[in-house]
Amino acid sequence: MGAAGSSAEDEREPLLAPPHADPAGPPAHSRVYGRRWLVLSLFSLLAFMQGMVWNFWGPIQSSAARAFGFTGSDIALLVLWGPAGFGPWLLFMWLMDKKGLRASLLLSAFFMLLGSALRSIPLTELPLRR
Repeated sequence: MGAAGSSAEDEREPLLAPPHADPAGPPAHSRVYGRRWLVLSLFSLLAFMQGMVWNFWGPIQSSAARAFGFTGSDIALLVLWGPAGFGPWLLFMWLMDKKGLRASLLLSAFFMLLGSALRSIPLTELPLRR
């Protein structure tokens, strides 16, 4: 075990130490805030809801085909709009960098609400429904 950095004590050292921390002193401890758990929970709930909205058509594919006159490719196209919605990720990266996580999450939640509301508007013309 003569190689430098291979001892058991070296493996216990934190990989990311604050730059002002004294390596010979006690290890720096980070503090966990309850608000961070709340933000993580809300972010996870928003991602779960987006998954539910996105995967809406799978279980009702045959019923939607009969009720709305959709073909299999129409339903596949509706399902594929979910990944296409990830296209403007650069906008949300910029928004999160400039305004923070809260603003980008609120805008994402608003767009998800708007898309779900538009989906629930009853339309009689088949091309508009698609």
